[in-house]
Amino acid sequence: MNPETTTAREAPDTTRTRRGFLRDLTLGSLMAATAATVITSTAEAQTEAVPVEKPHPGTIKLYRFRTRNTVSCRACRLHHRYMVFRTRKIARKNRAHPGCDCPIEPQWIERKTYRLLFKHNGVTKDVANLKPTGRR
Repeated sequence: MNPETTTAREAPDTTRTRRGFLRDLTLGSLMAATAATVITSTAEAQTEAVPVEKPHPGTIKLYRFRTRNTVSCRACRLHHRYMVFRTRKIARKNRAHPGCDCPIEPQWIERKTYRLLFKHNGVTKDVANLKPTGRR
């Protein structure tokens, strides 16, 4: 084959248009999303509903902020040391300062201790302050 007689039709087309590239990219991402959906739905169908037992029978879950093994400022350490909250939502609303991002962790206590901390004269409180008052 003589290079001078080669026509444009015989040469392989290596140029790609933007429209063709975007079309291929869209089709590829749709295929990947479809495959991921099928895989997750199959995995969910295989798992059976198992009744969850309460991990600590006879206890109630409370929430506290964690300052150990995290980067926390002095205000957070002082505030979080003595505060216990009934729900995670209440804990989120009662942070030490607006920029506080300390993790909230559950803590289990006995029912008797819960009543002593959160119930006074039939009224339920949302926040318990464990800071000792008076002489030691």
